[in-house]
Amino acid sequence: MSTQAMLQKLFEAQAEQPTEPAEATTRWLTFGLLDSRYAIEIDQIREILRPCEPTPVPGAPNWMLGVINLRGAIVTVLSLHTMLGRSIPEPTESQRILVTDVTGEPVGLTVDAVGDVWNAPDRLLEPAPKVADNRAALPVAGVFQRQGAPLLVLDVRAVLDRIGAKI
Repeated sequence: MSTQAMLQKLFEAQAEQPTEPAEATTRWLTFGLLDSRYAIEIDQIREILRPCEPTPVPGAPNWMLGVINLRGAIVTVLSLHTMLGRSIPEPTESQRILVTDVTGEPVGLTVDAVGDVWNAPDRLLEPAPKVADNRAALPVAGVFQRQGAPLLVLDVRAVLDRIGAKI
């Protein structure tokens, strides 16, 4: 049998095999905050920055650390720690600012550490636990079980809505 005939036969055999539809997946950026692990859909992240000293805004609430200039764009930096009623931790090498623009305006969210990018099957996302309006917790859109522990999906829009940001 010639090489051409063998390739044709192989191609036909592959074409006859039923193909399964690709499983729907979403890419998530994982991060740590206090003792919890969170995730944000990667499409909601514009940039990841090393911590810097924001310029304070007089009269701003305690959860607003200030503003930074990111290549000409003014970014409001928010402390998720303060939103949770905790004090702002001492700076560490692993802390980052996640810049999101889900509202159309860039906003930075402080986190303790960035984990990895995880391509998760959508079927693994479980609904968020039903919790009364709990201001001591960050809004969660859902939960994954990953590596034997919960991975909370942060609802960025709800966080910004809670503080009155325009969406």
